[in-house]
Amino acid sequence: MEVKVKNRGWVKNAAIIFLAIMLVLTFFSNTFMNHSLAEVATQSVTSGSITAKVRGTGTVESNGSYQVKAEATREIRAVMVKVGQEVNQGDVLFVLGEGPSEELDAATEQLRQLQLSYQRTAVNMPSFDYSLDERNIVKAKETLANAQAAENSAKAALEQNANVPEDELKAAQARLDSADYSLTQAKNDLQKRYNEAVDSQKKAAENLQELLNSAPVESPAPTEPVEGEAPGETGSGEASYQQQLAAAQAELDAANALLESLDPSVDPTVKAAQAQVDEAQAALDAILNRAGPYAESYNQAVEARKVAEDELFTLEYNLNQTRIQNNKTAASAALELQDLSQQIEKAKKELAELSGGEDNQITANVGGIIESIAYTAGSTAAKDEVLCTIQVPDLGYSLSFSVTNEQARRLRVGDSASVSNYYWGSEITATLTNIKTDPKSPQTSKLLTFDLSGDVNAGAELTISVGQKSQNYETVIPNSAIRTDSNGSYVLVVQAKNSPLGNRYIAQRVDIEVVASDDVNSAVTGDLSNGDFVITTSNKPVQKGDQVRMADGN
Repeated sequence: MEVKVKNRGWVKNAAIIFLAIMLVLTFFSNTFMNHSLAEVATQSVTSGSITAKVRGTGTVESNGSYQVKAEATREIRAVMVKVGQEVNQGDVLFVLGEGPSEELDAATEQLRQLQLSYQRTAVNMPSFDYSLDERNIVKAKETLANAQAAENSAKAALEQNANVPEDELKAAQARLDSADYSLTQAKNDLQKRYNEAVDSQKKAAENLQELLNSAPVESPAPTEPVEGEAPGETGSGEASYQQQLAAAQAELDAANALLESLDPSVDPTVKAAQAQVDEAQAALDAILNRAGPYAESYNQAVEARKVAEDELFTLEYNLNQTRIQNNKTAASAALELQDLSQQIEKAKKELAELSGGEDNQITANVGGIIESIAYTAGSTAAKDEVLCTIQVPDLGYSLSFSVTNEQARRLRVGDSASVSNYYWGSEITATLTNIKTDPKSPQTSKLLTFDLSGDVNAGAELTISVGQKSQNYETVIPNSAIRTDSNGSYVLVVQAKNSPLGNRYIAQRVDIEVVASDDVNSAVTGDLSNGDFVITTSNKPVQKGDQVRMADGN
């Protein structure tokens, strides 16, 4: 009997096909799983330096803000200042009292108008510029020098070429030169007397001004002369002052009259000297007329020199007259300013009397700028209420902001800081002057206070950066790698595990403590080593123990 052998080839083929299918499925399942995992970017743990910085923003405040308070419950009758106004020590801030409101308002307005007039007069005080006149005089002197040189040249040509005896020409010229010298001396003497008269006029004006400045504010009533006493001896103080004032005014009038009389066109000495010059010039002209064209050229040169001399004299004389007139104008403006000052003092006394005396005025104890005003005219201020606040710039400015206790431990009083959001004006410097418990969060925060100097104003918002110098640390990681939860700070470290299909990457939690930080990195302590890879970013949330895939380039 024949036995058939069964064909087992299909079993082997089926097994091979099954294994191939399993391999393909395993490969694709691994690929699908990788695409479903969170993709993470990592950065290695290194050592390096950290410059710890603490930043905060605050409002600039004046160190010298002075609060003006009411000493008793009083009615505010008038507010004499406004916010932003600069005041000096002693200036009236508020007027209190029970006086008639219409009269008080009128007195207040009168004082304000007088103060305004004083300020306008002070601003418009005359000032004079003589630079153009002095420049014209310099040019006239240059013209005169050129004319004198031309005259000398024409004279030399005349002596060499004209049919005139040299001795006769020289004698006539000598007489003219002598007459010119006498005229010059007369003019110089007149100028000297003129300058002395100017000095006398100036001293007389100063003497009168000094008397006006020392005028008594209130003059006593005139008294009848005592029997046997001269009329001029009564009233001693006021009468003596009026006599001195009249004498000073008379002296000033006399000085002004003398100045006006010193005119070269009427001075006898100058006129006599000019007559001698004219006579000598006529004699010389008679000789030169015999010399033909050379004499004509010489005469023209002489006339040009005389015109230049007259032009120079006229310019100098006019400048002196202008100076005198301008001095009078300035003296008049000063008198007006002095008069306004006396009127202001009188108006202040009248206002004080009308409002009940100085006790009914509140004045500034310090100089500065009005920062705020809490009351208006007509309102009533209670005792110890703040009426206004005066900012005292001389005492400097400060700024404060709150930080955590951990940040405060990195800082020391005296640390220098920088302002990071101020881009105009001069540089602002900041110095840490105080570290104290923040009353708003006493358990977790500290309040930092900085002194500021430079181009700074109260009310400005500034951002301050302050920190230690650079320090090296063994373990430094990016700030983006640090995570926090209820248990504290930690990082996720990527650990690689080998498998038949390649490396698998698992995120493991490592608890850390931040020691120092800057804008980019932090120095930490914990179970980390150089070369460990910490997760900085991921495309989806990652938890402890999750398998992840590395981003390209990691």
